[in-house]
Amino acid sequence: MGQSRRLPRPALRRGLARAGLAIALANAPALVLADEPTGELDSVTETRVLELRSAAAARGTAVLVASHSPAVAAAATRVIRLTDGRISA
Repeated sequence: MGQSRRLPRPALRRGLARAGLAIALANAPALVLADEPTGELDSVTETRVLELRSAAAARGTAVLVASHSPAVAAAATRVIRLTDGRISA
């Protein structure tokens, strides 16, 4: 495939992140584990992903997220931090 037909790497990663979340939530799982689910997303898409996470939690899905994003932490109902190897709630 020629260079002009390839997706730019950031666009590919954003698409994969959205697709991964959609697949994870499609079957209404009991538990979703997400590692940096918004790390490659713009702020508008990050907000939408957090809305989907909240909706899944409201339906009874347990959602565990590992993230560096302050927006993800702000949207959580409980935050457990790991700082310098120490856990704090």
